[in-house]
Amino acid sequence: MADIVTLVMESRETTGKGANRRTRKSGYVPCIIYGPEIEKNIMGKVNMREIERILAGRWESTRLNVKLPDGREELCLIREAQRHPLSDMPLHIDFLHLVKGRKITVNIPVEVTGRDDSQGIKDGGVLEVTHELEVETLPMSIPDVITVDVSGLNIGDAIHVKDLALPENVTALADPDEVVAIVVTSRGVEDAAPEEEAPAAADVEVVAKGKAAKEDESEEK
Repeated sequence: MADIVTLVMESRETTGKGANRRTRKSGYVPCIIYGPEIEKNIMGKVNMREIERILAGRWESTRLNVKLPDGREELCLIREAQRHPLSDMPLHIDFLHLVKGRKITVNIPVEVTGRDDSQGIKDGGVLEVTHELEVETLPMSIPDVITVDVSGLNIGDAIHVKDLALPENVTALADPDEVVAIVVTSRGVEDAAPEEEAPAAADVEVVAKGKAAKEDESEEK
């Protein structure tokens, strides 16, 4: 489980495109905190470099201790990170306030182990893996990643949601039969499969003679 990251949130009084643009030019990213126990959404701004550092990692499962302008500290999770379509610069951050004892849904990254020991991959198969899995969990039980061991997979073998050994207090919300990882036959392996045997010379000769005989009969008629 990842450590809790501390982040300072400063006050932001004005809103709108112009105000948000000025906020970003000053080195900050506009943000908001909301949640089931937040009566009125809290507007603020966070340091651009600090939030970029967090977004460079597994931010979906990173718990944050956000220090509010009034001195309070709240446990939060980044629920949405809006980015510029070209520069990828953070434009706005939505924080979800976490309540201890209240379960939440979150997407957890999937991490693969045992790739080098998979016989299916050694035989030329291609590993296909789900990148993340939606789970229900308690705030203090959010896993950093969900580990999937593929060392025992041959070509055609798969690991399903029901096969995963999830941490305590973590429940997958996907269908139990949904495939998480599978080794499939690659195109190169299919192309390397033996072709159908060509007919023997004697068989070709017999077919040719039969065709010639039919042509002779048609001419006589």
